Amino acid sequence: MITPLSLYIHIPFCPAKCNYCNFLSFSAATAMMGPYVDALCADIAAAAPGFADYEVITVFFGGGTPTMLTSAQLRRVLDAVRSNYRLAGNATISTEANPETVDYAYLVQLRQAGFNRLSFGVQSFDAHDLSLLGRVHSPEKAADTVHQADRAGFADINIDLIFALPHQSLSDFGRTLDAAIGLPITHVSCYGLTVEDGTPLSRDAVLLAALPDEAADRAMYYIAKEMLAAHGFEHYEISNWAKPGFVCCHNWGYWTHREYMGFGIGAHGFVKKRRVCKTNDPEAYIGGDFTVTLLEEVDMATEMAEFMILGLRTISGIDVKDFAKRFGRDVFDVFGVQIKKFKERGLLEVSGAKVALTSLGLDLSNMVLSEFTIYTDT
Repeated sequence: MITPLSLYIHIPFCPAKCNYCNFLSFSAATAMMGPYVDALCADIAAAAPGFADYEVITVFFGGGTPTMLTSAQLRRVLDAVRSNYRLAGNATISTEANPETVDYAYLVQLRQAGFNRLSFGVQSFDAHDLSLLGRVHSPEKAADTVHQADRAGFADINIDLIFALPHQSLSDFGRTLDAAIGLPITHVSCYGLTVEDGTPLSRDAVLLAALPDEAADRAMYYIAKEMLAAHGFEHYEISNWAKPGFVCCHNWGYWTHREYMGFGIGAHGFVKKRRVCKTNDPEAYIGGDFTVTLLEEVDMATEMAEFMILGLRTISGIDVKDFAKRFGRDVFDVFGVQIKKFKERGLLEVSGAKVALTSLGLDLSNMVLSEFTIYTDT
């Protein structure tokens, strides 16, 4: 039996570290890029025998900024996947990109290499917001790059947006949404700003004091839902909208508990009920340390909780029959206490074979989902 698999490939290089970012990335080190690509290709090949019974259905290059590499280097890594794994003919092959790192010729080369989806880190179409975030592209460059990607033959294009920024008003965010909707895109990932410890933003008291309050944050989320729906984008996960047929297949795998494997420094995997990771030391990785470190053996109680937490992030929710098929248990026997509690509060709804967050439940999702970490066998 062939098992579907997703691959995540981490490229840690960036033009500069953004003010809000706590990802495993660092500003460009050109001399390191070639050896890093060599190591990635060796790592991908070395792991392949363990995946003989799998078919890769999505490949996602993330970072960092993968397009800091040349198109030839990205093609080489993708060719290493093709050479060593069973790659589905209709696989979704994505890369993240920052607008300032690509031009039309580069995008054409990516398309020719086999990439069929792009995810642009736009974040805002307001110059002040971009400066505050530490982004180095302009709103005009971002829009132009999306048009170039469309001309280069990419039919599946995502842009990332962030709202609830310091000093940002509802009308400010509305203008960013207007700019996004006018582009040839098929998908929008739209997140409220999270201030992460240790980032420059977290140490800036003036900016922290200028963050919108919770009511303003929710108003921005609602206007995103309203405007995107009005222009044909279907809300399918808490922070994600897609035109029909353009759901992000790679991320959908995370939310539905598909197995995946990561390559590159700090990359994680979830395979055969084992959560694993690679070293986060770039010099060690380039030197050939492809050790897979076991983080956790995922027992059934943990897997059931994760099935609920991840599945309830989707607008369609979890399927009661899928839960029973996967675990041999009735979801109401396992999580009946939580489902009853939040249904009575209007935060969950049970309809046919589905359990899903309500509109109010989406607003309070962190609180709701946190309680599904508690395993209750009734």
